[in-house]
Amino acid sequence: MLTNVDASEIGLNTPAAAPDRLFPGFLDAAPDAVVIVDAVGTIVQVNRQTEKMFGYGRMELIGRSLEMLMPERYRASHGAKRQVFSDDPRPRSMGRGLDLFGLGKDGLEFPIDVSLSPLPAEAGRLVASSIRDITAQRRLEDELRRRTRELEEADRQKDQFLAAVAHELRSPLAVLTNVAQLLNAPEAGGAAKQRALDALMRQTTHMARLVEDLLDLSRVRRGKVTLRREAVDLATVLSTAVEMSRSLVESRKHGLEVAPFASPLWVSGDPIRLVQVVANLLTNAAKYTPEGGHILISATGEAGAAVIRVRDDGVGIPREMLSRVFDLFTRVGPAADGRAEGLGIGLALVRRLVELHGGTVEAISEGPGRGSEFVVRLPPQPTGPSEPWSVPLYPYGSSQAADTQSIPPLLLT
Repeated sequence: MLTNVDASEIGLNTPAAAPDRLFPGFLDAAPDAVVIVDAVGTIVQVNRQTEKMFGYGRMELIGRSLEMLMPERYRASHGAKRQVFSDDPRPRSMGRGLDLFGLGKDGLEFPIDVSLSPLPAEAGRLVASSIRDITAQRRLEDELRRRTRELEEADRQKDQFLAAVAHELRSPLAVLTNVAQLLNAPEAGGAAKQRALDALMRQTTHMARLVEDLLDLSRVRRGKVTLRREAVDLATVLSTAVEMSRSLVESRKHGLEVAPFASPLWVSGDPIRLVQVVANLLTNAAKYTPEGGHILISATGEAGAAVIRVRDDGVGIPREMLSRVFDLFTRVGPAADGRAEGLGIGLALVRRLVELHGGTVEAISEGPGRGSEFVVRLPPQPTGPSEPWSVPLYPYGSSQAADTQSIPPLLLT
């Protein structure tokens, strides 16, 4: 620490004293930038590290105000802070609890830590400011904070996932338990047993779909999904997705309209995955639309893109949730019937599959109770294949094209 320095001993009895005679050699050996100022904040000496840190030559700094090394927003209040230090001149750190920044000759700001030490002298009190560039430290701190947030989010998602999986499996397992008891009951008649078998099939299909979605999401997140691209007509994608979603749509008594195609609309993609995207959007619309609601699905060419739209008049999405609905395990709220259905992975899977196809997906809603619209944009393919293609139903069903006429169409207004 620099203390008990007499200005007469170092040639500073007048302002014109030679600055290079102040602490020769000692300051340049310091690892940090050191700036020595007088009582009014005029720079009287700096070391080489100061020149390197701020980009000024030594003679550009000496005789100038210290405030030239700080951003404009700090300058107005600096005089008062300098007076506070002058009233109680003792070694201290300025950076504790503060965000301090230096200003280089190039006009760029950088975070700094500053320590002050008073230097008594006969010609007036001097103050040595030791300045350290903490840019690397701040980056490390920011990175540690980012990783901490990621770990906290991962832990939160894990807990949310376990709770959601437990909820989703509890109902099917309860049904399976009841089915087993019914099938073992001697008094159960043929009709009761058939109902039990139907329930068994529905619940096992539900669990198989749940497991398949989880596996798909895991494969996509780990980059293990390879798209089997071919020329795909979106009319067939939509009709097959409608067929996959038929049971849920009809059980909720929704009216579903598939807008007619003026001509084939081709894209380059994996037909299985594209059907999965549209089916997930339809399932989401059916779940979050009150019974007897309306769903409209269309595919058109717009501004150099093939655009799929799924619109409903359901519960809607709060504006603050529009950017989060595609996040993993995110559920805006309970379904239209009040039940908290699903794991919150369907829309996350939609976004990742669409992005694998080089497209985008967005959610649009005017708020709760105003319905919602999901818009998928895919790169178009100018020409189609010479032979038609077919898509097997999820997970391993018929490959016949969907008969959309069996679902009563109702135009959304």
